[in-house]
Amino acid sequence: MSSKTHLGASRRRIGMVRFAIGQALSPARALASVPWALAAIAVALFATVGIAVVDGYGRGADEPQQRAIAQKNIDYVMGTGDLPTHASDRYYGVAFEAALLLVERLLGLTDSRAIYLNRHLLTHLFFLAGGWFCYLLACRLL
Repeated sequence: MSSKTHLGASRRRIGMVRFAIGQALSPARALASVPWALAAIAVALFATVGIAVVDGYGRGADEPQQRAIAQKNIDYVMGTGDLPTHASDRYYGVAFEAALLLVERLLGLTDSRAIYLNRHLLTHLFFLAGGWFCYLLACRLL
C-alpha cells in the first residue's frame, strides 16, 4: 500500500470517528440549545410534580438497609461505632445516604413514613439539581 493510499484511508477513518462523535453529541447539543428560561421552567415543573406526588410514594425493599448502612458509617466516623467490615455494610453511596440521615436528624423526624417520604423528596430534588447542572455544563461546553 502506498503512503498516499494509507494517508487517504487514515483520513477517512478520522472523518468517520468525527462523524460518530458528532452524532453522539447531537442530543447534548440539542439540550444546550434549549433557552435557559424554558429549561428553568421544566425543572420547576418537575420539582412541583415531585413535591405534589411525594405522599403517594411507598417504601422500597432496600431502604431500611440503606439507612442502617448510613447509620453504621456515621457511628464509625463519629467514633461511637466499630469499623463496618461486613460486606453488607460497605455498599457504595454512603455519603449520599449519610447526608439523607443527617437531614432527617436536623428535621427531627421520628415517624418512619415521614423519614422515607423525606428521603424520596430529597433524592428527587438531588436528581433535578444534577439534571440542571448537566444542562449548564452542556451549555458551556457546546
